[in-house]
Amino acid sequence: MENNNIKQGVTYGIIGGLIFLVLSFGLWAVGSVENFVSVTGVTTFIPYLFIILLVVGFKLRKDNGGLYSFQEALQFTFVAYVVFAFIEALGTYVLYAIVDPDMTAKVIEITIAKTIQMMEKFGATEAQIEDTVKRMQAEPKATSFKQVFLGLGLAIVFNFVKALILSVIIKKNEEIPDQI
Repeated sequence: MENNNIKQGVTYGIIGGLIFLVLSFGLWAVGSVENFVSVTGVTTFIPYLFIILLVVGFKLRKDNGGLYSFQEALQFTFVAYVVFAFIEALGTYVLYAIVDPDMTAKVIEITIAKTIQMMEKFGATEAQIEDTVKRMQAEPKATSFKQVFLGLGLAIVFNFVKALILSVIIKKNEEIPDQI
């Protein structure tokens, strides 16, 4: 079953990555940058890959006679998340650095405007708002390979935590009767 875990992980990592690419490039192609920022902000918090891996993980457990060790589940989920993270990083780099090199600057401008609105709504002082805006304006206006690579590293660490959580949920070991 070990090879199947890795194969399934690659398969569903690619599926999750393709969903990400369709969402990202589709939103970029059909809408304004402001709509892109709004919708991608929401889709970032929709755990579609988590849900996919949970459903498939339960199916793999069922196909394995109702048993699925933590190690098997972790192989499947973590491989899927790593493949997804690579596709996500590559897609982000292509969109922000090659297809639309001005995208990073546009996103920063929109993010600053939304941050100001939010801070004013929560009663932040003018000094706090100015400090936050200065820090945001100091961010690079272009997406570099280095930024994407560092983001990939962080994504893999966070995705490992998600894979651990999923694996705990999916696993089911053979029950050993209590012996007295």
